[in-house]
Amino acid sequence: MLLETSIGAVIRYKSPVSSKEPEFLILKNRRGSWGFPQGHKEHGESELETLKREVREETGIQFLEIMSFIGTIRYSYMKLNGIRSHKEVKFYFATTPIRDIVISYEHASYRWVSFLSGLNFLAHRQLKSILIKGHRTGLY
Repeated sequence: MLLETSIGAVIRYKSPVSSKEPEFLILKNRRGSWGFPQGHKEHGESELETLKREVREETGIQFLEIMSFIGTIRYSYMKLNGIRSHKEVKFYFATTPIRDIVISYEHASYRWVSFLSGLNFLAHRQLKSILIKGHRTGLY
């Protein structure tokens, strides 16, 4: 059994117009699923270092204000080599004034979406639960 640890971010666009409805960044991977920026923690990195690096690599966002921890999801999947892997992803809430994204080769596209649209785009139940948890706790 393999245990993988990743760090992810629910990123809200910090609009100069504060009355605007909050928008969240979602990325579409090459398999067609929408999700949040996330990636593996490298040896010696803190969670926040991983978060900043992964967001920069996947979106080009250089400025990210990390606000709060949201929660953790866990799931299992079968790797291409046939080994079952267990994955844990810790999600943080962050804001950015950057709206123009430069996606990495890992992704096909991106969108800034409202809370309700985000729930419609996110296919995985646990990703929806992370978005809902941040909303219920008053983070956004």
